Amino acid sequence: MDMNEAMNMNKEPKEVFCDDDVPLAMAYVRFQKWGMLYDDAVGLERGTIFRQLDKPFIGEEAVCRG
Repeated sequence: MDMNEAMNMNKEPKEVFCDDDVPLAMAYVRFQKWGMLYDDAVGLERGTIFRQLDKPFIGEEAVCRG
């Protein structure tokens, strides 16, 4: 890749879809009840103190290769 190609990659697109009537994004987040907490050491290891939020990434284990 030469310098001109690299510079062109950072430019804004010429045509941008913009519709002010369409919301950018919407999300729904359930209310979380306080409880079922890990102790400090386990929470630090797992990345959360909330058992309900502990959803480990299993990666390729979840892919069916049949």
